[in-house]
Amino acid sequence: MEGHPLPSRQPDSAHHDPRPEYLRALLEQAGVSQREAARRIGISERTLRYYVSDPASGDYRAAPYPVQYAIEHLSDE
Repeated sequence: MEGHPLPSRQPDSAHHDPRPEYLRALLEQAGVSQREAARRIGISERTLRYYVSDPASGDYRAAPYPVQYAIEHLSDE
């Protein structure tokens, strides 16, 4: 794939960490808004909000590993 660098790390679902605070920290490290992150990884902004919401809010949904991996790569850019 010309023009597309290979990922610096390979996916490994053993590192799945769907905690909202972890995902929010990744977004902060990447310096992108939730809206921009959702657009760049191909999910709706509403879905991303579910993944980063407080579990006590009733809106929380655990992010699947592919979403976590995509967000981790945003923070690597």
